Amino acid sequence: MQLKLTAIKEDSIWVFDHDHQNTVSEPLCNGTELVMDEYFEIDMNRAPKKGDQLDIVVNMNPFDGYDTELQLMETNNHGSTYLDTELFEKVWLCPWLQGYFGHVPEKLYIKIDAVNPGKVAFEKTMITGVNPFSKYLKK
Repeated sequence: MQLKLTAIKEDSIWVFDHDHQNTVSEPLCNGTELVMDEYFEIDMNRAPKKGDQLDIVVNMNPFDGYDTELQLMETNNHGSTYLDTELFEKVWLCPWLQGYFGHVPEKLYIKIDAVNPGKVAFEKTMITGVNPFSKYLKK
């Protein structure tokens, strides 16, 4: 089973929306936001700021190109703590994850990619067929 979502940087945390349970602005917090910041910095070579985005894929099985494995350390009714085996940091995930997967997985495989806003804007422009530099071209 695979979960895909886009996390958006708020003031000090990352949040995501998802169709599961009509989730809106679900926070990644309790230290997990700091790990997300690190992955953003690795991809973009700068600290994240409000409005930045991360595309995240979570799977219970290894898949091509995953960035890290999370190994379950402990769990209770308030959430689960995993060890990120790439950064060797604790990641706390709330019970929402259990509701999505139907149980608390022992291992999770994660791919995290920072969304480059300049690249996204360029790709949108190219889809419309309008050359963004056309105003500078001689006629």
